[in-house]
Amino acid sequence: MNAALSRRAAPVLAVVRLDVRLLWRNRTALFTAAGLPLMFAALLLPARGEEIDGRSAALVQGTGHLGFFLIFAVFMNLVSVFTARREERTLKRMRGTALSDAELLGGSVLTAVGMYAAQVLGLLVLLGAALDGRFPADPLLLTAGLAGGAAVFALLAFALSGVTPNAEMAGLTTLPVMFACMAGSGVMFPLDELPDGLREAARWLPLSPVVEITRTAYFGEDADGAAVGLLDGWSHSLYAFAVLAAWIVVGRYLAGRLFRWEPRRG
Repeated sequence: MNAALSRRAAPVLAVVRLDVRLLWRNRTALFTAAGLPLMFAALLLPARGEEIDGRSAALVQGTGHLGFFLIFAVFMNLVSVFTARREERTLKRMRGTALSDAELLGGSVLTAVGMYAAQVLGLLVLLGAALDGRFPADPLLLTAGLAGGAAVFALLAFALSGVTPNAEMAGLTTLPVMFACMAGSGVMFPLDELPDGLREAARWLPLSPVVEITRTAYFGEDADGAAVGLLDGWSHSLYAFAVLAAWIVVGRYLAGRLFRWEPRRG
């Protein structure tokens, strides 16, 4: 059984090794996927000692960054990877090998998610060691929320890569999603500070449920600051999980319709 599992995993790991080498050689992509998260993490330090609604401003923003780093490590990274490989006909050539479509694409997704997981662990250490935070109140809820977010943004990356003309344009086509999520998903401040109508609309952005689940899991509190138990934290996050599930369905549909294996023409 272990030998069979190793044989199935070997092609995916080969794609992972290829992705890591190519990412290291592409300094622009490396900065987007790893450098920008480091910069945003460093910006948390000046917020130490300040408060937002009775909570540490650094921790509020830091828990938002736990979700926001999906934009860099998963979404923008994969849009760039798939667009570049499609236009260079690398996807087409690799598709002609023994690799299945799932292995070929799954290896790239695994690389992106692995890099994101490393960033999450690093940020959690920063929150606890330098920003006077603590271990998340519900690590399982936190993991579930971040994993759901990774699935959503990987699917959206498949879709957006299909309408991105070339690798140089990938940074531009992803910017509207990045700015919308940064401004309207509660990354920098809680959504409760927005007007009612705008707040309800913002809760349907793809990153908003991730940030909501993350803060509930980290602080062990609801949006009003009331303490919640482990089961209450999950029940409090049901709406956010429903929004994530809806985005997974939408993302899967768009990925199936828009993703391209062949270079764009015209």
